[in-house]
Amino acid sequence: MLSVTPVVAGRPSITAAAFAKFAELVRKTGTSPSPSGRKRKNAARKRLNRIINEQRRYAKSAGLRAVALTLTYRNSDKYSKKHISSFVDRLRPVLKRLGYTLPYAWVLECAGQLHYHLMLWLPRTFILDPAKLSRWWPWGGTWVEGCRAVKAWGRYMAKFDSVTKLPERARLFGYGGLDDAGNTAVSRAALPCWLLAVLPLGHRVRRCLGGGWVDVLTGEIYLSPYIWTPWGCRHATLSSPPTYH
Repeated sequence: MLSVTPVVAGRPSITAAAFAKFAELVRKTGTSPSPSGRKRKNAARKRLNRIINEQRRYAKSAGLRAVALTLTYRNSDKYSKKHISSFVDRLRPVLKRLGYTLPYAWVLECAGQLHYHLMLWLPRTFILDPAKLSRWWPWGGTWVEGCRAVKAWGRYMAKFDSVTKLPERARLFGYGGLDDAGNTAVSRAALPCWLLAVLPLGHRVRRCLGGGWVDVLTGEIYLSPYIWTPWGCRHATLSSPPTYH
């Protein structure tokens, strides 16, 4: 009786030693924090850079200027993810009454004490009152300055060099105030190259349960063409005709 065994082109058959080596590689990859940490930081850096670029584009047309702001905790043990939302919620209505939206981005860091670095885009005539800042951020100190070097401040925010020191389940960064075009551009910023090559312009995707990505506009599902093998990541279609034995 004939049995069919597909093999990868140009590669020998899987031996017991190769399988054991592959299993060890998978185990190390799954338990080591370094690769996943680097991946998380790289993805966050790509998205944050795109966020700032899109906010800068919007700010030019809306007549807004960049402001650098740091919010520091007096006691890091008092940290709550609701605090940064509370601060933004207090500033946003003030600008709304003036006829403006609030494009913003923040990054959580820990160097001694937990603190947030923010990029705010405010009307050119609007001044952040230090007394109001203290009321809006009662958990510690504040620092604010006009941001003429947007790229430099953006690079500083995107260091992400204290990820392992942050509280459990804390978000690395957040943003808001983008228009539809900006939100779409940001959602595509850290997507895999193979997905960007097939995803129509202007379309957005989200991850599917069980793997893959789904187009939120059409419902089409995209699956990665790559698979893990004992010899590393390979394109799934690069296999030779089956051998018979």
